[in-house]
Amino acid sequence: MKSQFQHALEVPQFRTALDYRRRLTFGIDKLDSILQLHLDDIIGIVGETRYTNALLTRLIVRSLLPHRHGGMDAKKVMVIDADNSSNPYLCVDFARQYRMHPRTVLNKVLVTRQFTIYQLTHTILYDLPKRVHLHRPSVIVISGLTDQFLQEPNIHINEFGNLISQIVPALRRIKDVLLILSSRFGDEEMMVPTFPRIIEIRAKKEFD
Repeated sequence: MKSQFQHALEVPQFRTALDYRRRLTFGIDKLDSILQLHLDDIIGIVGETRYTNALLTRLIVRSLLPHRHGGMDAKKVMVIDADNSSNPYLCVDFARQYRMHPRTVLNKVLVTRQFTIYQLTHTILYDLPKRVHLHRPSVIVISGLTDQFLQEPNIHINEFGNLISQIVPALRRIKDVLLILSSRFGDEEMMVPTFPRIIEIRAKKEFD
């Protein structure tokens, strides 16, 4: 049975023709053939941090591309880094790959780091709405959204549920933004199905 959190994130929405024009592609044929990202979508990327971060960074840079090249022509992208994984050098690498000026790309990506679950919760509930109003981002990335909750040894299950029950509606209230969330942990470990759609990245195993 789906929890109240997943139901809150899966409200069907109508989109205009402009929304479909402003879709973000991965630049990966297999993904683009089955998944399209638009404004007001929420998607989770789950897997080992180095792999999820590579895909997140690719999407961040691609969102700045013009529509004709599979981007959203975003003027700003906001990144809430809760697992200390943001890497400006990787961002520069992707910028060069797409023939974009690295300084221009870095100036359009706004990064804030959060080091405790309470800082993260406060930022999402109170700071994020103000920053969205100020900067008008097309994409918001929250990396390591649930990681801090699961790694905090002193948090009680009731407090975990209380904070999550505040975070999920707060994220749903953000409009005209593509929201990309990441975690090292899958649904069964997160205890609540926070992500309505998930890309799970698994490292390829090598055998002798």
